[in-house]
Amino acid sequence: MDLGIWSIFITSFLVGFSGASSPGPMLTMVLAQSSIKGWFESVKIVTGHAILEGILVILLLLGLQPFLQNQVFLKSFSFFGSIFLFYMGIGLLISLFKNEIHVKNASPLKFPSVLGGILVSISNPYWLIWWITIGVSFLTQARNYLILGVLSFYFGHILSDYVWYAFIGLIGQGLSLPFWKRIYKVILYIASIFLIFFGGYFMRYVFLG
Repeated sequence: MDLGIWSIFITSFLVGFSGASSPGPMLTMVLAQSSIKGWFESVKIVTGHAILEGILVILLLLGLQPFLQNQVFLKSFSFFGSIFLFYMGIGLLISLFKNEIHVKNASPLKFPSVLGGILVSISNPYWLIWWITIGVSFLTQARNYLILGVLSFYFGHILSDYVWYAFIGLIGQGLSLPFWKRIYKVILYIASIFLIFFGGYFMRYVFLG
């Protein structure tokens, strides 16, 4: 394989890893869901995220960057995602107040985790802004190597997400062990508050820019 393709893959992984490890709604969701249902929830959530990013890469390659940069689109994108974060945060908070979270199959997320990964990505307008600025720059370089370059960029990027969030998922599952029982619900209360906070923060972007 061409050294340039390996360079694209490694650079994409490292840049993606720095972004994945930043605190945000996805990290909060993975931590909360993994502590309730096990670490593999992280893989399902990131798979939803990866599917959405794959679609976005295709749209950017088709030249739809101007449409994706449209403020109406960006704010609509963020609005529906913010509603999802409110739903997640309030749902988790209600479950905690009702003392309903006891076992691995009890979860405030009432639909597939893969869909949750898509929705939590949609909630963050800065995720989309990253793609139509930095992501486009990467894609421009990757296209020089045709399909292999684009695939190297994409798989390097999503691999960083899987590595980081699998690690977060293991931490989340560890929190549900008896040893951590005393702080387990405290962590979930904090996670629910952060989800609501991020929902409000991104909703602020919708109305105030």
